[in-house]
Amino acid sequence: MAVQEVALFLSFKQDESYSPSEIVIRSGTTFHDLIEVKSLTLNKPEGWITIPLTNDSPDTEDELLLTNFIQIMILANHLGGRDTHVRQAKVFGPRNSVTSVLKIPPFESVDFTMYNTLR
Repeated sequence: MAVQEVALFLSFKQDESYSPSEIVIRSGTTFHDLIEVKSLTLNKPEGWITIPLTNDSPDTEDELLLTNFIQIMILANHLGGRDTHVRQAKVFGPRNSVTSVLKIPPFESVDFTMYNTLR
């Protein structure tokens, strides 16, 4: 499965010491072969925190993460908290345009562009 980014909803104002301050994302095919993909330090997070999982090297194009297993590890919390609150987590894959999925020609006129997105 191709994964582009992970988004976490955190609220320091409501959770204080339960808010994560250090996060590590690991990926692999099973629990036994996980490797660290991304690590980040947060300072009083509020709202959606988006973590891109693509290769951001300037030499290569953005490569998607191909994985079967994702682990989100909370290493530390603010104010030395022991438990953590993550209000919501979302995993996003790459977006495919409607025209490529349905195999129809691209919408070019203004009238057709209004109906370009399915809800």
